[in-house]
Amino acid sequence: MRSKSALFAGIAALNLSLAACDRTPPQMKGPTPEEQAAARAWEKEDVWLYMPDHIVKQRVDEKSLTPYMDQVTAAAEAVLNAAPRQAGSSNMLLVMIKPGNRAKTWIVSSKPELSPDLVTAVTVAANGVAAPSVTGGPVLVGVRFKAFGGGEPLISERPPIPKDWYQYFGDKGLLDDAFMARVWPD
Repeated sequence: MRSKSALFAGIAALNLSLAACDRTPPQMKGPTPEEQAAARAWEKEDVWLYMPDHIVKQRVDEKSLTPYMDQVTAAAEAVLNAAPRQAGSSNMLLVMIKPGNRAKTWIVSSKPELSPDLVTAVTVAANGVAAPSVTGGPVLVGVRFKAFGGGEPLISERPPIPKDWYQYFGDKGLLDDAFMARVWPD
């Protein structure tokens, strides 16, 4: 009896190991979705307007804003692609554009955060892109991206802002022109 049950157990184990065996030649296997995401230093997710669409359209022409944001994204992507790999993080690249063709960028990261040196390099590259003309007040736009495969989710019920910006909220807690003037004074 024991030899018969041992034989069936051996056959079952052999079937399990054969089923788990992938006979696809290595050169024909593609990377898993996780490996593809981890291989990319920059993965753009989406663009966020931090103010109502009608206000953005009053202040800046879409024909100049879209190419500008594409150039900012390309500059940030180039820096990340050239950087040594680090732990993955989810991020928001914030771009504030003010009258006088001035722009400044910030990065908000999830855990683990991008290294301070890499944040500096990305913001310097993004700040080097010539800003479009805006009138009537600032415009704030965010580009959500994953670096090195991503990290903890960044988005909750509100679009992310740098932690030190919370001190600049007024009584109403709005991301309005007065708030932006406190964040980046002239």
